[in-house]
Formats: sequence, structure tokens, C-alpha cells
Amino acid sequence: MRTDAGPAPVPVPAAVDREDDDEVLLRAHEPVLRFTAGELFLPTGVGPYVARCSLRTRGPGGTGTALVPAGGLDLQRLADLGRRHRDQPLYLRFVDRPLTRPEVRAWRREDRPRLRSTSRFAAVGVLARLVDVLFRVSLLLRGRVPGGVVAGAEVLTRGFPDAGQCPCYGRVVREAGYTICQYWFFYAFNDWRTTFHGVNDHEADWETVAVYLVPDRGRLRPAWVAASSHDHEGAALRRRWDDPGLRREGDHPVVFPGAGSHSGAFVPGDHVISVELPALRRMRRRLLPRSPDRAGLAIPFIDHARGDGAAVGPGHDRTWRVEVIGDDTAWVRDFRGLWGLDTRDPLGGERAPAGPRYEREGAVRRCWADPLGWASLGALAATDEEARALLRDRVDRVSGRLHELDATITAQRTALRGLRAQAQTLGARVDLRRLERDRRRDLARGETELSALVAERTELAEERAAHTDALSAPSSPEPPDAHLAASARPTVLDPHRHTAFLGTWAAVSTPVLILWIGALLVRPTALTLSGAATFLLVFAGVEAVARRRVRLLLTAMVGVAVWLLVAASLVVALLANWRLVLAALLVLAAVSLLVLNVRELLGRRPHRRDTATTETAELPRAAEDVGRTG
Repeated sequence: MRTDAGPAPVPVPAAVDREDDDEVLLRAHEPVLRFTAGELFLPTGVGPYVARCSLRTRGPGGTGTALVPAGGLDLQRLADLGRRHRDQPLYLRFVDRPLTRPEVRAWRREDRPRLRSTSRFAAVGVLARLVDVLFRVSLLLRGRVPGGVVAGAEVLTRGFPDAGQCPCYGRVVREAGYTICQYWFFYAFNDWRTTFHGVNDHEADWETVAVYLVPDRGRLRPAWVAASSHDHEGAALRRRWDDPGLRREGDHPVVFPGAGSHSGAFVPGDHVISVELPALRRMRRRLLPRSPDRAGLAIPFIDHARGDGAAVGPGHDRTWRVEVIGDDTAWVRDFRGLWGLDTRDPLGGERAPAGPRYEREGAVRRCWADPLGWASLGALAATDEEARALLRDRVDRVSGRLHELDATITAQRTALRGLRAQAQTLGARVDLRRLERDRRRDLARGETELSALVAERTELAEERAAHTDALSAPSSPEPPDAHLAASARPTVLDPHRHTAFLGTWAAVSTPVLILWIGALLVRPTALTLSGAATFLLVFAGVEAVARRRVRLLLTAMVGVAVWLLVAASLVVALLANWRLVLAALLVLAAVSLLVLNVRELLGRRPHRRDTATTETAELPRAAEDVGRTG
């Protein structure tokens, strides 16, 4: 069943019979990637890319040394050198000579699709816009990709072989009842910052999409889809196959890569991404340890995943050329270095990534080593039959434990009754009072243990009843999005919500505010200080008008004015006659305390009917105690 418009997909069965053929499995559910208009880099092959790269290592002084010049590499030699120089920090460099400024200006004048961007500052407030200034300044201090590299990379990739196909590197993992089809896409460049005003640039980019298959009547059917993403992790990376929010073309899931970033999204649109600097993250955790909200100190960026550009996949002009890889693929296994320029950025955003198997530090990626845990599927049974079998096993173990508890409780209760009888007998003799105290101490300890056993039996009985009821009823699956928290749902900008005036004001207001702060610090005269309140009031007024929150601003101003009036009145009264003000405050405190005490007294006094009922209920209990004593 098709859930979106587009070219008719290649007909593929919904379930796959040949489970042992990795290429057949990969072909059956290979994804469709819908890019944004203006995207410069589509998935490309690692072979042509490596052939144009030089291989470098970084020496003790931080300078890069070329081990192999550009044009002297292929995948086999890259694997051999990676194994030989494993103890050295290796990295490839794709663009050895960035384009000059005149060349970049000529490149920009070329006819190509352009992105009509949405102002990212229009979606956030003043504080986030000020924090963004710190991030931009940090680029001057951090290692970053030089200017002209994006244009140079785009020119170089034009010479790569195309033939209407894009390479896709596929891997099949069979684990814990799942068959995982993992698709890796390689891009020559991530130009999110330069071309689309995003977070970072770096040479080379690896992204992945995984389709999780489960057994179904002797065949395999897709159950989940996961895609690598900047802003999410764990369960937020995946969508269930029957989720209405997951678009499919036949049996092929549709993923919308971000423009320049290539981060996977399941919903098309302009996604607001929040990036938090490490220093601000540490400060927020110290000041607000229990607050999960990071929006106030995070920097907003927009990931344009509109899907209105080129599409790659079955049924489209560009299709996939699948190459099966795995742990035995030499260039995947043996080269742990970076696949592009190492800028030594301490934040990591401007450094090239390592290959599909490794992190930048050389450790194996979690999505490669543990694809189930990467998408938080390790604790989820692959099929309903497996889940019900696990429930039946739990019911059997609970029943066995309940049988043990029944016997233990019976024996414990018998022993306690014996201890109580002994204590009563011993208490009748003055010379045996020490033994009586020992028996009563043992009795108290035993009663505590008995109460714990009875409580455990009650909980287990309730648990067994719940599992038994679930097993006796037909299976009822959870909603498709039950695993998604509210914070995991994408924040997609509404292009009609933000006006042109708001976008202009959001871009202009931050520099104006910084200039005013600078003027206030340079010349803190009486004129600038007296104009501070007027400036802030005008600034807040324009911000409220731009965001259509004038009523909220007026309410806040009235509240502030009332509090200031009250505070000023108290100060004036205190200065005029501090004894009278202090006496009034003491009277107010005394009256408040009296009201609270009377309310507590009335709340503790029982009603006459309740008292009579309590006394009536205590009569049988007293008679029972008398009977036991007798």
C-alpha cells in the first residue's frame, strides 16, 4: 500500500523467502532517499573518492605529513596502510587545493537549484540568539574546514562515474531473532554550515538506515526502520513499519536526508535542531540538575529535509548499486583513520568521520557492533510468539515461587505462634523474664519476615494474574508511536507562521543588542544608564509585536509594575516610620499563624459520629484480647 505520492516503486514481495542471500534481502527493502532542492552532494562511491585523496598522518607537532600523495591510493592499498600504520593518527584529504575567492564567486554564479531558507532565529528567543554568537566566535578559535573547500569538493565529485546509479553499502546482521538490513551511504562532503547555515562542515560523511526484519509464517517481513540522526538517539531513531508517519513506496521506506547534513528524517520539512555547547551543558546541569529542557541554552539550527529535490531509490531516475560489506571487508575493517580532513576541532564537529565501522577515536561504532541496542530494540521481542513464550515462562517461574512461599509462610506462622505461646508462659515467672524478652525479640523479628513474605506472595499473585489474563486474551499491539517520548517528536517549522518582519527582526536584533551592551560598557554615563530601561522596553515591545505576543508582554509589564509599586510603598513606609511597619508585619504574621493553627486543630478533631464508630469497633477487639489472655 502506497502512503505517499511519487513514481511507482519496483514491485517487491512484502516478505522475503531467500533468507540466506544477503543481496536479495538488501534489495527487497532498500530505502528511498528524497533530498532537498539545492543539495550539492549525493551518495557516491568510496573507490573514486579514495582515488582522488591523499593519505596523511599527524606528527608530534600537529603538522600533517603526506604518506601517499593524491592519486596514489585505492581501497586495497588504503586497507594495507591502515593495518601497517594502526598506531598513527591517519586521515584522508580530498581537497588538497581549495578554490580561490574569484573561483568560488564564479562557482556560485553557476546555474543550479537554490534553497529558499527559513530564518532559524525566528523560531527562538533572544537568549538562544545571544548564545549563537558564542558559537560563531568559537569557530575562530577552533579548527575548521577552510573556505573554498566546499566548492572544490563539488567540482571534484563531478568527475565521479554516475550512470544513473548511486552506490550503497549494505550489511546484513542476524541477531536475537531479528534480521537487520543496514544500509550505509557515503557523501564526499558535509556542507551544512557553508551552504545551509548549519552547525558544521567536514570532508566525508557516513550515514545509515537500518530495516529490521522479523519472522512471519516462515518468511521475513519488515517491522522497524531506523535512521541516523543528529538530534536523537535510542528509540527516537526508529519508526514502526505500520506507523502512519512513516512514508513508504511499496516495501521501501522513505527517508528525508537533511540538506548538507544528510541526517535522516522520517517527516519532510524544516526541522529545528538544538545544539548545546559543552561549557553551557555543564553549567546547565549544575544550575538546573533536574531540568531536562535545554532549549534556553541551546543554539537553534535548521535541518532542511524537505524532500523536494533529487530522489534515489527503486522506481526513480537514480537507483542504488548495492555492494555487500561486512567485518571481512578489508577497507572497512583495517582502516580506522578519518575519511577526510582532520581539523583537530576540539568539539569534533569540523573533523571528518571515520568509516562505517569505527568512531573517530578508533573504537567500533555502536550501530555497527550492536545495531539492536543502537535503536533500543535489544529488550523488544522480535515476534509476538516470542513475547508470549517469555510470559508463559515467567508465569511458570512465578507459580513455582508462590508454591515455595505458601510452604514457607505456613511454617513461619506455625513457628511464630509457638514463640508467642512460649513468651506468654515465660512471662508468668519472674525468674524467666530474660528468656521472655528473647522470645519476644525473636517474635518481632519473625513477624517482620513473615510480613515481607506475605507481601511478596501478594505481589507475585497479582503479577501472575496479569500475565495470565494477557495470555488468555488476543494480542493487542501498542500504538505505533508508543516508544516515542514527546521530546523525540520532530519540531518542524511552519513556513506560514513566521512573517518576513519576524525573520528580519530576528536577524537584526541580536547585533543591535550587542552594540547597545558595548556602548553601555564603554561609556557608562548617566545618559546611557537612564536610557537603558527605555531601550529594553522598546526592544521587548518590538520582539512581542514580531512574535504576536503583545498581550503576554502587557500582562508581564502590569505584573512587574504592581510588584514594583508594592516594593516601593514598603520601602517608603519603612523609611518614614519603621516601627509602625514592623508592628504591621508582626500582626500579619501572628494572624497568619493563628489561622494555620486553628485550621490544623479543627482538621485533627474527629467528628462525634466517627468517634462513636471507632469506640464501637474497638469493643470486639478488646473482647478478643480478653479472650486470648484468658
